[in-house]
Amino acid sequence: MKERVHEQLSNELRQASRSDTTISIIAIVVTFILFGIAMGFAGNAVGYTYNYPSDPRIKLSLPATAAVFVSLIVMIVIDLYTIMALNNSKKRKAKIVENLAGQYQEEGAAPYPVDDIVKGYQARSNLFTVILAALMSMGVILPLIMFINQVVEEL
Repeated sequence: MKERVHEQLSNELRQASRSDTTISIIAIVVTFILFGIAMGFAGNAVGYTYNYPSDPRIKLSLPATAAVFVSLIVMIVIDLYTIMALNNSKKRKAKIVENLAGQYQEEGAAPYPVDDIVKGYQARSNLFTVILAALMSMGVILPLIMFINQVVEEL
């Protein structure tokens, strides 16, 4: 029975690690796609209309502006959700490792380096979180700068 529990905990740990990697890669790809959409529309959101040849007026494209802000909001929501999922997974993996260590100690095995393993999982999770946060920040700030620059240049 203990072998089955050990096998199940080990499989759960592997699955959690694979899930974290997969979720992070998908979030990074989606962030880049939404970043491209936001940048593309931010560059085309502002233009001129001419009522008279000497009277140019700024024209803000509502669909392009909406596309910029919707893509930014979706990017933020997806990345924040992914960061929360990574943090929950980090806690779950720590509990699994502690349970495995408890099993090894019951069996009289050599002391299991729980702290080192938990720190390793936490370091990887923190790395994924930092990468996502940095990409999200870049993905939000750069399109906003481009959008604001377009508005200011046209004034």
